[in-house]
Amino acid sequence: MKSSAANRTIRSLIVQQKSLGSNQTNEYCPFVRNTAAIAVYLLIVFIGAAAMAPVAWMAVFSDTPVLSFLNFLESHDDFHRYFNRCLMLLALVGLGLLWRVTKIKSWAELGWTDFSKAKNHISIGLLIGLASLMAIAALGLIFEAREFRPAHPHEEWGKHWLNTLGAAIAVGVLEETLFRGTLFGLLRRDMNWRWAAVASALLFASVHFIDQRPNVSEITWSTGFTAFPQFIHDFAHAPHWPAYAVNLFLAGLILAGAFQRTGNLFIAIGIHAGWIIAMKTNSFISSPVNTHVFWGDNKTSDGWAATPLLAVMAWYILRHDPKPAEPVD
Repeated sequence: MKSSAANRTIRSLIVQQKSLGSNQTNEYCPFVRNTAAIAVYLLIVFIGAAAMAPVAWMAVFSDTPVLSFLNFLESHDDFHRYFNRCLMLLALVGLGLLWRVTKIKSWAELGWTDFSKAKNHISIGLLIGLASLMAIAALGLIFEAREFRPAHPHEEWGKHWLNTLGAAIAVGVLEETLFRGTLFGLLRRDMNWRWAAVASALLFASVHFIDQRPNVSEITWSTGFTAFPQFIHDFAHAPHWPAYAVNLFLAGLILAGAFQRTGNLFIAIGIHAGWIIAMKTNSFISSPVNTHVFWGDNKTSDGWAATPLLAVMAWYILRHDPKPAEPVD
């Protein structure tokens, strides 16, 4: 009798949640197994990047003939660049192992599904992303916090759109697959989706502050570890970081909520891409006159002016508690 009661108690504790928006119950990852898998994944990625970056740098600047094909990279001697590229490579390669450990069996579970709605959802997302940050950019011009300077040579406009659209597509697809499709999707197996959105938004905001490019004079095997603290944002001398952190966090909530409500990544990708296009274009056609913390430095996202709108968007998308939309394979 006692054994039977204990078994019933254990079974009652294992909450059968919806797995990444699919209609399959999550029996194989009870409690915080998915969260633990994410923690291990992040540790491996960061430690691996710290170990690999010096090796990559030494290979590029080596005099060894067999490595001469890497000589074209010698113009890039910024060690942070090598760390960042190793981090991205390991993050992408490690996803396969993370998916295997957490039993993600299809791209549909990551939000790459319901393709019949892709065009419509991406268009809606682009409209939301562009309209929201363009409104903030317009306020900066109206209140003379920025100066409108659209006069650029045609080749500069072409280069701008090539770089901007490339970044919007690449960053939108990769970051949404990683942060919303994978990390948020796994976290919501272990907890209420709102808490999962909060956790994934904190991760999303945090990685944007590994952005410093220190001048590392000597590269050794351990430089990836010893130089890492220098890669962290200079909070002491950067008055705009609180607004930037809050806005990134709110953006993460909005994107997670978009995935939760639709069951696919397309609106989130559209919003993210729209934000990138709006920010890069605003920086291209205008320059800051007033760099007060309310308006930000040279980003639309690092001033408090953007916070109320992002907060309203986050509140709107998180206020209901919908069941995850069912994906269509």
